[in-house]
Amino acid sequence: MESQKILESLFDKKILLILRLFLKKKDQQFYLKEVSKQTKVPLASTHRILNKLTELNIIERTKIKHLKIYKLSENEKTKYLETIFEEKKTILDEFVELVNSISGVRTIISSGREEKDKANLLIIGESIDNSLIREIIVKIKEKYNFTITHLVLNDAQYQQMAAMNLYPGKKEILFEKTEF
Repeated sequence: MESQKILESLFDKKILLILRLFLKKKDQQFYLKEVSKQTKVPLASTHRILNKLTELNIIERTKIKHLKIYKLSENEKTKYLETIFEEKKTILDEFVELVNSISGVRTIISSGREEKDKANLLIIGESIDNSLIREIIVKIKEKYNFTITHLVLNDAQYQQMAAMNLYPGKKEILFEKTEF
């Protein structure tokens, strides 16, 4: 994930959005408007970027009468880009994926110092079955020898404890449901 942040700080976000689309759906072909719509990059910018990527032999353009279809080229350049853009899942990503399906979970926050073999997590929501979370933690511990210390809180408890500054240090939201 850190490499993704570096890429985003160094390069035009619009180019990265378009590259990610083609790399994630490398067997698909797209019209200009499809690329623009799926990436939410303005049509003129999408056209400019696709022309540049075509010149660099990263994207192939096929003309059928007046239509242009774009797809990812298969060459050393795109293989290299795939390795750069490959999203590697972390242990916490796997944990979040498993826990976010548990009924009542609204937010998962990493709290405190980051360490390579353990994490402190706050799991916030209503009527959360803590035994399901403990089962997931045991599986993660067995699989990766990674220790997760967790605390399940409802929204009011979290607000009270945060107001009392009981969670000093770095906090990072790992998961948040937007609809309730």
